[in-house]
Amino acid sequence: MMKKSFKNRSAVSPVIATILMVAITVVLAAVLYVMVMGFGGTSSSAPTGSVASVEKVDNDELRFTFGTFSKETQFTDCKVAFGFDGVMGGAVVMNTAIPDVTFDTVVCEISYTDLGADGKISMGDYITVKTTASTIDLAEGEYTCTIIWGQDGSVIGTKSITV
Repeated sequence: MMKKSFKNRSAVSPVIATILMVAITVVLAAVLYVMVMGFGGTSSSAPTGSVASVEKVDNDELRFTFGTFSKETQFTDCKVAFGFDGVMGGAVVMNTAIPDVTFDTVVCEISYTDLGADGKISMGDYITVKTTASTIDLAEGEYTCTIIWGQDGSVIGTKSITV
């Protein structure tokens, strides 16, 4: 029988092995970095905030006032939904002029007041619900205002009042 000699065969050179190890380490570090940083995208997590208070200004007007928000939030990045006696309406994009809403049989105009005039929701800004005719009072019942983050539909804040 013949024996083969493996003494003359050489393994991967130490230089090439070192280069391969460094390359693998760099690739792994890059993959981990991308995973930790969220694939390079910006954070779309909803801001935290609140509808701090609601008050009946007059027999034909309600005011929902904002509290603090966790980050500067453009009001056009949010939606607002109103409810009456537990029945919620559809959410619409917040704007300085929001479409009219009917509560029971009373038509109300909805408006957003940006006190800072900077397009951002700030403490003290408010949404007004007012009947379209000043001679008509608000319908009796529970009014609810819900602020929704437009990017993912999560609820930022909600507040109710019974009239």
